[in-house]
Amino acid sequence: MRVVSRDATPAPPLDNYAEFIGRLDAAAGKLTPRRDALAKALGAAELLFNQNHAGLELWGQRLSLINQLLARHTATQHARRYSTLRELHDVAFKMEQMFTSRTQRVQGVCRAIRARRDQINTSLFELEKSRVKLTSSRMLALERENLRKVANDLSVPAEGINLGFPDPGLRESLREAREAIILAEALLEVKGN
Repeated sequence: MRVVSRDATPAPPLDNYAEFIGRLDAAAGKLTPRRDALAKALGAAELLFNQNHAGLELWGQRLSLINQLLARHTATQHARRYSTLRELHDVAFKMEQMFTSRTQRVQGVCRAIRARRDQINTSLFELEKSRVKLTSSRMLALERENLRKVANDLSVPAEGINLGFPDPGLRESLREAREAIILAEALLEVKGN
């Protein structure tokens, strides 16, 4: 069994953070173009919905007007006018049904696109949140390592303190510094978790 001396510096911990952050970035890189494409498709679908909805309203107004005109005329008084109004009524009714159907279909497409976009946005948000957590954790790990190095540097053996010039408070100051570093390291551990 090999014993490592206290003076030997420990091997630096493997930094897997970069790999995981890279995976998060790669996943976000795949989702972002899809979200952008869905945004364009949604814009086109909403334009189509607005046009069909406007057509539906116009044909609904025409149908209402024709119904009012038909109510004023009877088939016996003005047979030719009534026949023309009846044909217009049939056309307006069919057009209103067609625009209703189109509007509902396009509205369904808009809902589906929004749902997909929202799923992607949720995933992108979670990816970014994970990236921030990993980056923060990485920074905390680096800070802990730096604190350990400083603590090791401050743990000077008693014979190393006396270098020919007296400094009666040095040992106590070094002990206090080491305690402060250990407390800071403990705080980083607690905050990191």
